[in-house]
Amino acid sequence: MILNRKKAKNNTDSTMDNQALMLRTVTSYSVFLLIILILFFYLYHSTMDNVRNSYNQQEKSTFISNAELFEKDLNIMNVYCRQLLQNDDFRKLMAYDDTEGAFFDLGYKLATTLSTDVYPESLLPIEEVYCYLPNTGYILSPNYFISEVRYYDWMKRYSKEGYEDWLKALTTPEFHNRFIAMDSIAPNYSKDYFMYIINMNDLFYMEANAVVCFVLEKNELASLFDNLKDIDNDCSLMILNKDLLPILTIGEIYPENPDTSSSLEFLNDFADYEQSGLTFTIGTYHSSGTDYTYYYTFPSFERTSNVSTRKIIYLSVFTLCFLLGSALIILFSKRNVQPIIELGNELHEAVEAQNHLQEMVDNQRPIICKSYVRQLLSGMVTSEAELSYIKDYLGLTDPSLYYNGLYIVAYNNTNDSDTFVNESMTTEEFNQTVLEALQNYFGLPLYCFHPADRAYGILLSCLERDEKVFIFKVHETIVSLHNYLLDTYGIWLFAGIGKNTPYLMNVWESYQQATDAASYISKNYFFFPYEFIKKDSNVFYYPAEISTKLIHFITTGNTPQVLELFNLIHQENIEERSLPINILKFLLSDIRNTLLKARFALPSTVPAEKTQLLDERFNQHVTFKLCEDIALTLCELFNTKTEDTNLIATIEKYIESNYMDPSMGLNKISDEFQISESYFSHLFKEKTGVNFSTYLENIRMNEAVRLIKETDISLNELYISVGYNNANTFRRAFKKTYGVTPSSMREGK
Repeated sequence: MILNRKKAKNNTDSTMDNQALMLRTVTSYSVFLLIILILFFYLYHSTMDNVRNSYNQQEKSTFISNAELFEKDLNIMNVYCRQLLQNDDFRKLMAYDDTEGAFFDLGYKLATTLSTDVYPESLLPIEEVYCYLPNTGYILSPNYFISEVRYYDWMKRYSKEGYEDWLKALTTPEFHNRFIAMDSIAPNYSKDYFMYIINMNDLFYMEANAVVCFVLEKNELASLFDNLKDIDNDCSLMILNKDLLPILTIGEIYPENPDTSSSLEFLNDFADYEQSGLTFTIGTYHSSGTDYTYYYTFPSFERTSNVSTRKIIYLSVFTLCFLLGSALIILFSKRNVQPIIELGNELHEAVEAQNHLQEMVDNQRPIICKSYVRQLLSGMVTSEAELSYIKDYLGLTDPSLYYNGLYIVAYNNTNDSDTFVNESMTTEEFNQTVLEALQNYFGLPLYCFHPADRAYGILLSCLERDEKVFIFKVHETIVSLHNYLLDTYGIWLFAGIGKNTPYLMNVWESYQQATDAASYISKNYFFFPYEFIKKDSNVFYYPAEISTKLIHFITTGNTPQVLELFNLIHQENIEERSLPINILKFLLSDIRNTLLKARFALPSTVPAEKTQLLDERFNQHVTFKLCEDIALTLCELFNTKTEDTNLIATIEKYIESNYMDPSMGLNKISDEFQISESYFSHLFKEKTGVNFSTYLENIRMNEAVRLIKETDISLNELYISVGYNNANTFRRAFKKTYGVTPSSMREGK
């Protein structure tokens, strides 16, 4: 029932996952469609903005050309006035204060002269030009010389109500250099006119009592600007002087002064506004030559172009894209979600398998760590590459670390009897209790292995700054640990510790010292450092462990460790003990016997002349230096053999010869070549580029193909011949490699 409930739960979770996947798929497609629609929307508006800007810039370019021509016309008017000032008769005439004497003769003469000068009328849209003399109240024009009243009432027949406005415009400076509408002066005229008055006093270095008035017809003036050719099209113009006062206004410009309006937002010299249900664009231009500011209106881009049709097309395409995209989302989601679900299930299974594998690796990690600690403390590490890998695995990568070996023995307290205090505690429970206590007092990770029953070898480390007080700290920890185990479980514990070393490769020496120090434990001393041992000058130091290590280091070609071992032997026996000659001879004899064992382990491939020279050295007088030299020579011979054959190449040959063995695996290689599984796996992948399992499978598959094509071997026997113990496993591997089954390959042979 539990399994059924679990299966039902998995099905429910799977359904929920599938629904969530469907939702994510639809959401993804929808986001993609949304992005496309946003891009489409952006493209449309970007295109419209570009066309609108182009339209506005074209209007502005045209207007600037018109404004430059308009300013040239104003300059022509100024030139005309300056030419009048160059005439001596004119200067005399404007200087008269009364009408006596030669005033009239001079005036008529000038009128006749001006009638022959049509220069301004030919270049400008001027209806009439005349000069007003305020001192005498007379009007001088190309056709007549007459008083201001007769000119106004008799010649022009202007409105009587506008006389004061007309006279004020001629005599008041604030109306000069501006275009004054003559609506109140000539209301009955069929056309509209502007007056443009220039004060001659502004153009002459001496006092000039005269003004020149140019009369311009409104439509003719508006024709100077392309956007005002047809005033009825709601276009308008306003020109402001440098004091921002209007000098010309044509048409109904924006209801307010655009320069002071707070409701207009100009962007790139343009602003849009709406008036009487119509949209307009108002542009601005500042002339650097005259300091005039121009504001001109023209129909907005939306009014002049067929934007409504474009919007309809755009909305139609937008709606079509939305509907089509929604239909495709539903179609693709239904079509594609099932393979994705299947792939997700397979991925889920793969993840579970990976998690299971990782769990197995994590479970094996303590065993691997224990194996590495054993190798380090036993001196079984043969190369710097292997040491570096072990350092990384154990997390001992800090270069400032010092290392030491601690040897601990624990047993039930007998209280001077042969009966254990706690007879119910099994060996496994005993070890677990001690290990938990070690972890509590020394912390994690604890680098520990079991060299013997109820014995514990521990790799310790400390920072360089704590190196001098490290052994004292360990002593305090051991005392606390001893008291805790004795009081709580009746377990008596003693420990020995060696000397600190900065080289992890040589920590085996410290561990050897710790095991030696543990031999000096007594009832009163359950912690003993190696440095406290009193060396006996009548006994040499050369335990069996040292002899075994020396043979191991020589046969593996580990020259640095051989030198370190001889330094240890020399320090213990020559420097610290000062052995007498007879005891020293026994020591050298034992060392020589150890070297002879290594000599007879030399491979047959060593040249005979080198072996002969080595044997001759064994017959020489035995000294400590000679033993060291012989050991180094042997190390070189073994190292040459190791380099020639290469460990990985040897293993490859071994695999090629034994691939048909079903038990072939990492553990078998590890046992055969005395190398840890994890280090071998790492080294093999580094040297060959493939995993060991892949390499072995490739060899077996190649041999299977050869047997299928070149022999008549039965398919039921084929998998056994290439190292598989299960036919189904072999068929799956074969099909994965070649894409066909073994029977199909044989039939197509």
